[in-house]
Amino acid sequence: MSNFYCPLPWMHLYFKANGKVQACCESYDDKFNPGKTIQETANNPVLKQLRLDLLNPDVKPKLCHRCIERETYVDMSVRLASLRLHPDWHIDKARHVTKKDGSLDNFHLENIDIRWSNLCNYKCRFCSLASSNTWLKDQHKLRHIVEYDKDFRQYDSKTGIAEYDMDWNDLKKHLPYLKYVKLAGGEPTIMPGTYQLLEELVRVGNTNCQISMITNATTVKFGKKDLFGLLKNFPKTKITLSIDGIGLAHEWLRSGKSDWPDIEKNIELFKQHSKQNKWRIIFHSGLSWMNLYNMGELILQYPDWEQIFNIVTHPPEMSIGRFYKHELIKAKKHYNTLIENTENKKAKRRLIIVARAIANAIHKTKEDVDMAMFKEVHGILDESRQQSFAKAFPEWSEYA
Repeated sequence: MSNFYCPLPWMHLYFKANGKVQACCESYDDKFNPGKTIQETANNPVLKQLRLDLLNPDVKPKLCHRCIERETYVDMSVRLASLRLHPDWHIDKARHVTKKDGSLDNFHLENIDIRWSNLCNYKCRFCSLASSNTWLKDQHKLRHIVEYDKDFRQYDSKTGIAEYDMDWNDLKKHLPYLKYVKLAGGEPTIMPGTYQLLEELVRVGNTNCQISMITNATTVKFGKKDLFGLLKNFPKTKITLSIDGIGLAHEWLRSGKSDWPDIEKNIELFKQHSKQNKWRIIFHSGLSWMNLYNMGELILQYPDWEQIFNIVTHPPEMSIGRFYKHELIKAKKHYNTLIENTENKKAKRRLIIVARAIANAIHKTKEDVDMAMFKEVHGILDESRQQSFAKAFPEWSEYA
């Protein structure tokens, strides 16, 4: 088997809110221009070359650099998750259906990741206008120092919203083949397309596909639409709550507002419905150097939860691999103590994962770290959002 094989380019597409399409949510190539149909898009030159690269045991595609980097910290990445999710798409099958130029004769969407728009009620610190319309004001303020998508024409000048104009007739051809549907954002619970797609899947009788919804846990209703009532049609539902910490730390990283008490209530509501319907429910947490200590508090507050850790690599100034080595060593010792004193097996397992990520970061980082970009960017955001990094993370107040 190839050292770096991933099945996604053979049966998956990632539809972005700004009308662009990519191989997956972790890859980006500005030469990837979608075709008029899903079949044409699947045979885009970028995807054809990616397939050939993934079938070559001597190549690790540059397009996959985020998964490559994350796998140096923990055994968690989109690639590894996809291999577990689609065991039938082994490399021999992929090689058999791939033509010499990397194209496919009959492409069927079995796995789809669709962001209907960038409509969101959060403005996470590691996000941007591409995934949250509430970033519009702040992104304008940061344009002179941060490299963002410079083309603001795709976003509404007043609301910051961009919407994917999906060809529903074309998409409907693929609905019977879908085995996995990922709904993210923006915030999918406040997007009409989320409910329309679920209703269409019910209509064609494909309720056995797995629905994976990533939500910030702020809402469960959209007008007259009942999210839980609709999801009851899909027994293979997975609810992923994006939670990066507790209290002020979560508010600073995620919402930009004081809403942690409401989030705590909604976590219990999601947990209750998931238990009733036998859905899988997990935390999805971005691990950066800022929330190293607070992440331990989250784990201990919710000891029995399943949790996936996404190692923040972008923006780079938030990465644990680009932070002071002596601080990482202290954090590692802190987690060693937590692990030693924690009896809950699930919590201990999650603490060990974080500790390993820190250990790997210690080997990567240097003591000479430039904090200028972090201080400038988040100083501007703190002022704009009336927040305080020092209050949210008192353990790092000297770096405010």
